[in-house]
Amino acid sequence: MCDFGISRQPRGAALVIVMLVMAVLLMAGTTFLTISSTESQIALNEHGSARALVLAEAAIHKAIASLNDSVRGPAYLANNGEMNTMLGGGTFTLSFVVPSSLPASRRCPTDNSKDLIATASVPVRGGQAQAQLQVTVDKVSYPYRWAAFAVVANGIVARTWWCWSCNEIFDVDRTEKELWLDNNAAVDSFDSGAGLYHPTTNSGKRGNVGANGDVTIDYNSTIKGNVQAGDVFHPGPGVNGVEVSGSVTEGVSPNKDSPGEPFPSVSAPGSTTTDLNVTSGTRTLSAGTYIYRNVNFSDGTSLATSGSVRIYVTGTVTIHDGVTLGSPPGTQLQIITKSDGGSYDTSTFQTGHNFKLYGSLYGKNTDVKLGRDARVFGSIIGRTVYVGSRINIYDEEIGVHFDQAMSNQAVCHNDSNFRPNFTIRRGTWREIIPST
Repeated sequence: MCDFGISRQPRGAALVIVMLVMAVLLMAGTTFLTISSTESQIALNEHGSARALVLAEAAIHKAIASLNDSVRGPAYLANNGEMNTMLGGGTFTLSFVVPSSLPASRRCPTDNSKDLIATASVPVRGGQAQAQLQVTVDKVSYPYRWAAFAVVANGIVARTWWCWSCNEIFDVDRTEKELWLDNNAAVDSFDSGAGLYHPTTNSGKRGNVGANGDVTIDYNSTIKGNVQAGDVFHPGPGVNGVEVSGSVTEGVSPNKDSPGEPFPSVSAPGSTTTDLNVTSGTRTLSAGTYIYRNVNFSDGTSLATSGSVRIYVTGTVTIHDGVTLGSPPGTQLQIITKSDGGSYDTSTFQTGHNFKLYGSLYGKNTDVKLGRDARVFGSIIGRTVYVGSRINIYDEEIGVHFDQAMSNQAVCHNDSNFRPNFTIRRGTWREIIPST
């Protein structure tokens, strides 16, 4: 009789393996379920956070609309905001505080500026999603989008004007030359935030020029940007005429009462009988706002700034040869000359040869006349603008170089006919992590 068997008795190993596999699968399933639930909660929280952020933005814009309402605005401002207002499935609280984000030298003289702080909450599973935004609002506009622009409507520009090339004063009408760039003109752009102007390493093609009337650019000139003429563009004749890298637009202003580009009237924040006369050396101004009646700089003098400086001039500016105003970066110097009154209430900003400006010039009612070989690193807005010829054609710094950093430089205005509303100061919008 034969016995069939095995050498070892069964020990149930398969059962153990099956149980281990089941345990692993159970743990994996539990993990996947937990992850799925967590991801779902994360998505809901993100959705709630996004809703809270949008609600805070809506609160900011609602506040600006209320401030600009001619009926409700004063009372709304006096109430300093609103508390626990329901909107969009959540609530927001909005308050006004004295601006902390804006240096005093950059606040408007009328002190309209306010910091708006909006805190929004929306319900989510297990709590509230919050977002908090802060912006500075003020009555400002941003005119510095041009290397040079002549504001006056098309027509008679001036009865008496100075001819730099012939060194004479003519008692005749100057027409078709609201913006006038003399021969060999050079216009381009740069960004002072990236450093000093350099014709190859820090130079661009945003040197736009324009006028609400005619634009005249004489021969052998290069405009690295666009040309916008309210009426007609008159380029220099001949084979060495005017080279424009961008577009040329004519007829933007339908008539003298409807200028293509509106600019606000700006008044000095007070009257003065004080003149600024610099007869030698360098005059340094510390950060702040200054008001002068007339300004005069003798040959070879200069103006330096220590911090952000805004200068209002109610009268005339007379600058002789070889004068420098400001220093890099030009965003530290803002000059506002005659920019209010009627169309015949005008003034002048006139320079000699080899003038250098690091800064912005705003003169809505100011006739700007720059002598030959001028160097401008900034932006010029004038009633009319004349830039003298470039005699030293080998000096690439001579010309008008629009500083793109000035696009965020505001002009405070008190013109009830020009956007008198509160607007958000550029560069002040920021999200703040709520304290609770």
